[in-house]
Amino acid sequence: MLRYQSRRHRYLMDESEQALSDAAESRSGRDARIARQTLCDSKIHKLWESRHADLVTPVAEQSKRAPQIFRLRDIEVKLLHRRSLVRYLRKHHVVGVQRAKLLSVFYGPTDTTDAILKEHRQYTLAVSSRVSADHLINVMGDPASSRLLLEYENIYSAYFEEYCFLVTCEDPVLADATKAEMTSLRRRALQMIKRIHSERPDNCHSSFERQALLARSGRYPIVDYMVG
Repeated sequence: MLRYQSRRHRYLMDESEQALSDAAESRSGRDARIARQTLCDSKIHKLWESRHADLVTPVAEQSKRAPQIFRLRDIEVKLLHRRSLVRYLRKHHVVGVQRAKLLSVFYGPTDTTDAILKEHRQYTLAVSSRVSADHLINVMGDPASSRLLLEYENIYSAYFEEYCFLVTCEDPVLADATKAEMTSLRRRALQMIKRIHSERPDNCHSSFERQALLARSGRYPIVDYMVG
């Protein structure tokens, strides 16, 4: 049985669970498939619940809206990093020797099958938590977070692509050219992180109509349910 640290912690977990359930029921595509997998497999669900509870604990420890949003942004950044390797492998159809070589960079000298299973599990948990984190940020009514996180995702994804190419590249000329571009992208990613940690949330909430609709559904009251 999961133990909650506070009433707010329980609210965050209840809302996260409901968001995951909504995704499984109403969406098509990879997010829905992974959400269903997480909810239907008791072992995966228990592991997700435990890890997601740890993720949202820093949010639950804050009583004001802005600090809560900053902690939610931190969660989104962590989850992007945890999804990146599987996304790269799928996008570029990396298999065989090249996949084993890339996995060894992240996992060291380990069995390739074990590394794949560990990475896929991490990816599944990260996607499930990202579905919930997206919803929590949406509840908080902060479009600035969505803009910042999307910009960071674009830059970081480009950086990660260059990094994966570099660590598996056997051509020294291409490696040097890639290193210069990767360094530039890394600098831009770090600048974005500073903005994510410092740019104030929009001073607005979701529309009254939207919050009223959610209130009628019993999901949470019209007032910001995470504050206070």
